[in-house]
Amino acid sequence: MLDGDDDYAILPFAEHGYLIPANTLNFTAEVWFYPKSGPEQGKDNLTERNLIINQQVGFGLTSNTQDCNLDKTQLCCYGVAHLEGEVKGVIALDVEVEKDRWNYLAVIFKDGTFNFAYNNRILQTRFPLVDRVAAELNRAEEYKNFFVGGFHKVGIRVNRDGIMLSQTTYFHGEIDAIRFSNVARYDLPAEKGIEPFDPPHRFDSDEHTLALWNFDEPAGTDRFRDASGNGNTLIGMNGATTSGALVVNSLNTSLTTTWGQIKSESR
Repeated sequence: MLDGDDDYAILPFAEHGYLIPANTLNFTAEVWFYPKSGPEQGKDNLTERNLIINQQVGFGLTSNTQDCNLDKTQLCCYGVAHLEGEVKGVIALDVEVEKDRWNYLAVIFKDGTFNFAYNNRILQTRFPLVDRVAAELNRAEEYKNFFVGGFHKVGIRVNRDGIMLSQTTYFHGEIDAIRFSNVARYDLPAEKGIEPFDPPHRFDSDEHTLALWNFDEPAGTDRFRDASGNGNTLIGMNGATTSGALVVNSLNTSLTTTWGQIKSESR
């Protein structure tokens, strides 16, 4: 559980490096999460982001909603990947997710296609000049760690004139399963655009799993085991711990609620 104030979890870069090895051509990063609130538009239209996960692939909520068609129960969510090939680039897309519900997200990269799955849809776009994960991130060493729920401090982005453009703050809600894989999982669209998608209800570990956190430790735990067997133990900071019971609307039988019921019953 993350309270949105200053708690987060970290996998130190100095000990573990990047989650996705250099020269990986195909990969999947996926997460189940339950947002209890979202970012607010800052002063002077400053963009605020609530970080869900961040490293070579990242997810989060954003107050910049111009690319999202929201209703009153939804939040705008971004998915981003750092890639390279003939050029280096960052691909990012924004989609709608549900507040106070379980949501599924995945970035699936294969053969130069960036696929962003969100609940029961998948959006594909193509960038032919990139074909693999970025081997190195152009950022300060302290921001190369794998972060969950927020950075170690509020992240500020400024332009060359020193004007603040955005700030990255903390996620408020539940993050209940994260998996990284060195393979493009799931059936992908044949063409650019949006198609239906059937997300998995559980993440299992196999030979393609780079890291898997199910956060199924006893309530109050602040060390989160990597079920892949690769030793990527996440460290909870400033009160980031597992919770005992999840808040799920039992009257709603949508996919996201069903997942919440499964997770709650397994504890």
